[in-house]
Amino acid sequence: MPTRPCFILILLALLWTGVLLAGCGGPPTARTTFLNSVDLVHMTDRMAESFAQDETIRANTDADDPWVISIYRVVNHTNQIMPERERWLYIGRLRSLLSQTDLMRDQRIVWVVPPERWPLIVEELGPEYGPTDLSMMRQSPTHLLTAEFNALTQTHARGRSDAYLCAFQLVDLETGRIVWEDAWEVKRAVSGLMFD
Repeated sequence: MPTRPCFILILLALLWTGVLLAGCGGPPTARTTFLNSVDLVHMTDRMAESFAQDETIRANTDADDPWVISIYRVVNHTNQIMPERERWLYIGRLRSLLSQTDLMRDQRIVWVVPPERWPLIVEELGPEYGPTDLSMMRQSPTHLLTAEFNALTQTHARGRSDAYLCAFQLVDLETGRIVWEDAWEVKRAVSGLMFD
């Protein structure tokens, strides 16, 4: 039978091995209140549905002038860091969803890239695309679509919560009138350790 000090060392070694094995049970789960890809899909689906059903937008017909809508990346006023490409992704997915409907043809809606994005588009498409090829993107906009993220963040010893609000607006550039607006919101909370 091992002596008492040796027995204690063996017991500690077994306990330590158990702790190590328990920690290797799988990858750690990040607990965060930040927005994720599911939120992107849910938000843009909801906003595309709202846009397509708006009475003012649907009232524009073949007899009216087309609406040339310029898009602008999401403005981020939250604690979450959003890279430039991610902020364009929110608006880009919304535009893409709407472009797959009859709304664009029936209501005579044309999407254009804002002027500050033209050099990037030319760079991405290559030198063979000149001003003629990009003429559709260079039409003078009649409307501007914007989106803005805001969040109310609360942190305390027990955890953190974030209430997000993303507000969309379609503005008539001639009159300054808001033609359509809607917002999407979600609240997240975690307790204990976080990775935000």
